[in-house]
Amino acid sequence: MKYNVRKNYGMTLKELGKDDESIVVFDADLSGSTNTALFGAEFPSRFFNMGICEQDMVATAAGMAACGKRPYVSTFCAFVPGRAFDQVRMCVAYPGLNVKFISTHGGISVGKDGASHHANEDLSMMRTLPNMKIFVPSDPFSTEETIRYIHSIDSPCYVRLFRDSVEEIYDRESPLDPTKAQVLLDGDDVAIISCGFSTHSALEAAKKLSSQGVSAMVLDVMSLRPFDAEGVIAAAKRCGRVLTVEDHSIRAGLGGCVCEYLSERHPTIVKRLGIRRFAESGSPEELYEKYGLSVNSIISHAKELL
Repeated sequence: MKYNVRKNYGMTLKELGKDDESIVVFDADLSGSTNTALFGAEFPSRFFNMGICEQDMVATAAGMAACGKRPYVSTFCAFVPGRAFDQVRMCVAYPGLNVKFISTHGGISVGKDGASHHANEDLSMMRTLPNMKIFVPSDPFSTEETIRYIHSIDSPCYVRLFRDSVEEIYDRESPLDPTKAQVLLDGDDVAIISCGFSTHSALEAAKKLSSQGVSAMVLDVMSLRPFDAEGVIAAAKRCGRVLTVEDHSIRAGLGGCVCEYLSERHPTIVKRLGIRRFAESGSPEELYEKYGLSVNSIISHAKELL
């Protein structure tokens, strides 16, 4: 069964709102898509639809945080951080205010909305900002646990969610730490390191590789800051070769992060799969095939590394 992680976000936010009256939620006329409407229906006095005014929304949330509230700000990844980077930088990251940004519709998996809505730079932008914690959950449970985790800390945070529904990866009966890289499948030949929506393709590819005699590890990195360098280095030491897979630019996203840490601490052969140019409108399947993120592409590049 497949689940919409955006709905899991909205439901978790509503549950947190019952116990914490300091939570205030902002959206930019997309609350039905981001699912913050679930919070708004339950707590209308603490929900603010700011219209298509993302810069104003971020600045207002920063003001609320400075007054002791706990703001959650949501829209599409293309708009925050895209349209409001200056406000994110100066109003939130610089003073280190406790604002949580949960943006949805990341990457080319947004599909037919086209290049204007394909946010392939958001993680890169947020990674440049001091003080900003960055998370990319991959399934419903990891989304819920990520939201609970960021609520437990006082820090600016960015959580990137995706559009399409996915199956559960994680066991709800087992504890999950979103700051740690999770080994989803063990292997010795190549480490496939992924995050978010791409983790599902990575898992499917690794299972097919296994049937072809290739032992592939799958490591799900849900946090780019804090970054579990030890987990990534351990995977690199075991496998000797690393393939990163992300629905995002290869520049300064997951692949860039992995390369930065490995080059300084454990130089390893790394191949990065990700977006290298603006994409066009199309179904997620068509775009993943064209831009090298499909299951077959992952299999092909994993074999090349060997």
